[in-house]
Amino acid sequence: MLPSKIRKNGEPEVPVLVAETKQALRQKENAERKWARIQEAKALRKEGYSCRRIGKLLSCSPVTVSKYLSMQEPPSPYRSKRPKPLDAHEERVIEMIEKGRRIKNIHAKLTEQHNYKGTYGAVRTFVTDIRKKKKHGQTLQAHHYYSRKYVRKLLWQNPLEEKEKRMVINEILERYPVLGPFYAFLDSFRTTISSRDAEGFRSLIIFEKQREDPLTKTFITRLLTDFQPTLHALMNEDSNGYVEGQINRLKMMKRLLYGRASFPLLRVRMLYRIQ
Repeated sequence: MLPSKIRKNGEPEVPVLVAETKQALRQKENAERKWARIQEAKALRKEGYSCRRIGKLLSCSPVTVSKYLSMQEPPSPYRSKRPKPLDAHEERVIEMIEKGRRIKNIHAKLTEQHNYKGTYGAVRTFVTDIRKKKKHGQTLQAHHYYSRKYVRKLLWQNPLEEKEKRMVINEILERYPVLGPFYAFLDSFRTTISSRDAEGFRSLIIFEKQREDPLTKTFITRLLTDFQPTLHALMNEDSNGYVEGQINRLKMMKRLLYGRASFPLLRVRMLYRIQ
């Protein structure tokens, strides 16, 4: 349904009414709590407390206190993408690929002449992707495309509270309208599971079964083979997690003692409980 790479078109953003998820609310609460902590540190600093003393009062290091004191605006509740050592050398690597350089040669030149601190595996992966794009006649710059894996991740996680990702979702749904019902099913599925709405979940699955969407047909068919236990999991708060944990513990002990201990010792280890 989706190609492996989807070209960006830079269309204007379509406004969307966002229903924040529990994770987004938790991230905002953590950011607000951190900002209140920063304000407390600044207030203590104005009273004449040292960074070491403030750190003891707030249970953090003096380095963290110095970082708090230098912050002028609330921290972002969303985690930023971690930069990679190869990001600064992408254009240079593409030029060397165009010249027919081998991967080992590219890595050696980056390390010796351009102070590259990353791994050889990162260079190999990047060069392999670029060669595939070149073979299929695609634009070599990675930032000109959304990968299919990235789009699937966005549709499942549905991070509408983040502006850039919301724009990507809007662009994909506008370009591929057939994904609209599938996206609506994912959102309803996530909502009914998180709210433990057993009746809504039943209605959703029956409706999706009658719709016979090729994108969800296999998933719905397999879900209906064991549908009643799934409904019970939504209706009941009890869990068999404790039993599964004990089973894992016993199996681990069996593997550790196999061939190295007698049955009486195995029995004692299994029956032992920390008081």
